[in-house]
Amino acid sequence: MFGDTLIPLSDKTLAFGEEFACALLGVDGLDRKLHQESGDEDYDGVACINLGWDKSAEYGTWAEARAAIQGLASKALALPEPDRRMYYTQACISLDSFCAWRQGNLPKLTDQVAMFLLSDGAPMSEKYLADQMKKLDGYFDLLGYKGNLMQRAERWQAENVVPKEDVQSTMTELMNEAREICGQFLPLPEEPYKVAVCDGGAFSARSEVMKLQVLVNIAPTYTRQALKHLVCHEIYPGHYMQFFLRRELWKQGISAADGMLSVTNHASSSCFEGLADMGGHFLGWLDIDDRIAEIFADIKSACGTLSSYQLHVLGWPEEKVEAAMREWPLLGGEAAIKSRMQFIQDPTRSALIWSYWRGDQAFQNVMGRLEDGDYPRFYEYIYSRVHTPASLQMFI
Repeated sequence: MFGDTLIPLSDKTLAFGEEFACALLGVDGLDRKLHQESGDEDYDGVACINLGWDKSAEYGTWAEARAAIQGLASKALALPEPDRRMYYTQACISLDSFCAWRQGNLPKLTDQVAMFLLSDGAPMSEKYLADQMKKLDGYFDLLGYKGNLMQRAERWQAENVVPKEDVQSTMTELMNEAREICGQFLPLPEEPYKVAVCDGGAFSARSEVMKLQVLVNIAPTYTRQALKHLVCHEIYPGHYMQFFLRRELWKQGISAADGMLSVTNHASSSCFEGLADMGGHFLGWLDIDDRIAEIFADIKSACGTLSSYQLHVLGWPEEKVEAAMREWPLLGGEAAIKSRMQFIQDPTRSALIWSYWRGDQAFQNVMGRLEDGDYPRFYEYIYSRVHTPASLQMFI
């Protein structure tokens, strides 16, 4: 059961986690202040969610912030746990790079991906897309579907689509089922989650943990399987469980304080999203239709990197990027294209979009070598400690 082999972090690392949490909020505070001064009142910040950490460093300039972060990086190299040395050193590099970007450095999008996320900055390739399409063809063959790939994909969607007015109730039903399964391998919060909906936005769904709800954008078209994926990603065993366990384990003196913060454009972003995307695998909740939906979700994540690359690196006009999106199978219709364009047009999100696809790959690389008996320890490792792809792969 979760916690049976959980090892608390050393006092030295717990103390460092408090220092790093203060630095994160210091950078967040400076960034928000500068956005407000420029008239941007809707900015989500660097630390977009704070579960209760109330101490912050105070930085007046980006140079001051960078000097403090670089000092923390040297201290990170002396931490006793190898995976924490790896994580915090990379976390400092990432945060320093974000500050450098705010100073006017790192103008290239691919450099932002590499230095913020510490991920491969290459977008999805045509070969990768072709390989995913081949997998879809194989599944549609098993289902006996005829026609070309787009025709078969459209038939599959028509057979599984959830009417717009039923999205909220279907999500609630699936969420309750996922909670029951999740409780078999993770301790559950007493507070139940709820599903709220909106019609439009630059997202499919987002976990509003402080309100104990997931907000679902019902403008795109969803299949039942896509809603299952959103439940796994945003709630059980995804983001809600990540937030809940980080907070509880911090209170118990097991996990570090910086886990109380959800940080964007950071070295931890890919593993934060990758864990949530693996939720269906953790629940054992994937039949053939779910496997098909998983490939569509993967294509959507991967193509997001290509769209951002086309817009910001190749300099394509928006109309050309949107036209390319329409060639992808089952993206979710025009509303989904509009939502995706809003996301990648935001300079604070154009690099972040890589975190979903690269996070999936980071988890797949590790999970591909795990035995069934490894998973209890693996759950402890991924829910009790914040990770970069490099620290994640240190799980043995």
